[in-house]
Amino acid sequence: MTDEKIAKDQINQFNQAFHKLWFKLMTSRPESKSKKLKGLTFSDIHVISMAYEEPDIILKDIREKLRLPQTTLSSIVAKLEKKEFLQRIINPRDYRSFSLKITNKGKEMMDAHMKLDQQQNSHILASLEPGERQEFIRLFAKVADKFNF
Repeated sequence: MTDEKIAKDQINQFNQAFHKLWFKLMTSRPESKSKKLKGLTFSDIHVISMAYEEPDIILKDIREKLRLPQTTLSSIVAKLEKKEFLQRIINPRDYRSFSLKITNKGKEMMDAHMKLDQQQNSHILASLEPGERQEFIRLFAKVADKFNF
């Protein structure tokens, strides 16, 4: 936090707006609108997404990026393997490590997830005037980059 004091009323206003948006986001989660996403948690989707975006990523890197205990990641991976969204494979660059290979079913799920994310994000941005959108994105990215609680 900077040296400048943040007014209590600003904190309260932000708190109300944040929780209102969070509630709306969580009650309209894409996972609840798609058969392909049913039963998947936020962490499940992040694991699949990382395997989708970085095919050679090793489990250790996923665990570190998501800040998950090894046992939690192992449980998630076992569940996603059982649902046939991905496969654990020996990493071709480091034979001592495992990577995750996304299956066709996993790719279909990610396509459905990304489509629903696009719809939700479009809806959020549509609530702003065209001239406000880039500033909102800039400020939102700034908060996301600097947030470390």
